[in-house]
Amino acid sequence: MKELLKFSRELHACGIFDDGAIRRIEHAGMLPPEPLTPKDFRLIREQSSYSVYTLARMLNTTARRYRRWELGQGKPHGAELRLLRMLRERGVDAVFP
Repeated sequence: MKELLKFSRELHACGIFDDGAIRRIEHAGMLPPEPLTPKDFRLIREQSSYSVYTLARMLNTTARRYRRWELGQGKPHGAELRLLRMLRERGVDAVFP
């Protein structure tokens, strides 16, 4: 899959694929997000300067569940994990303006 994506990006750079086509190819080839560590969850909360209750509410989960993630006692999956990775990489204010 990585080779196919690399080749597709090269074709895009040559002008064979338009922006919409390369975006669809990249979305189809998305790999599952890497899991987050308990430290990552704590950093998300600390960098956001929101309380665990406010952050959990923004994520449509409970403060107890978020705290469990911080303690390594549970893990988010699927779209929830992808959203949390975005928060880690871009910051809460960039994802929730």
